[in-house]
Amino acid sequence: MRCLIGDDHPLMRQALAATVTGRWPAMIVEQAASFPEVWAAAAKAPEVCLVDLAMPGAEPVEGVARVREIAPETVILVVTGLTDPALLAKVRECGVTAILSKTFEAEELLAPIQAALGLPGGEETPSLTERQRDVLRLMGAGLTNKEIGLRLGIAPATVKIHVSRIITLMGAVNRTDAVFRAEKRGLVDRR
Repeated sequence: MRCLIGDDHPLMRQALAATVTGRWPAMIVEQAASFPEVWAAAAKAPEVCLVDLAMPGAEPVEGVARVREIAPETVILVVTGLTDPALLAKVRECGVTAILSKTFEAEELLAPIQAALGLPGGEETPSLTERQRDVLRLMGAGLTNKEIGLRLGIAPATVKIHVSRIITLMGAVNRTDAVFRAEKRGLVDRR
């Protein structure tokens, strides 16, 4: 299998490459530092592409959309430090599998790759506690931390801790993304 890593920071590329090959030593990893380099490498149809949004050569949405156009079968995982919800929503429309935050531990980035490619060594559905499921359900209903705390009889600060952990476990960049991912996996619905 082939993995393409696109990021304009060499240290980030190397860290992602080391993480991927640490889990799957047989994975062939190619690195690119700009969107044009990513596009050229995407023509080889890698199974997975980890791509940053803030790279030279194109605006984020254009850059990712072009990767999808060049490699329609490739699983695209965005790894970014950007958090603008409107931008991330447009990127998601490009057919990416997941949008992951650069603030996560490297190991936490592997679960979405495993799930998307059906690779061994991970589970698709994160293991949430019963309380986290309750908080997630209320997040899906659009409640604030304070409202969730009142509903569950816990302090807003405790809710904030649960929300943060849920975001991490879901591989999301924010609470909206966490709910979106949970809905896709059937963990929560908005009924």
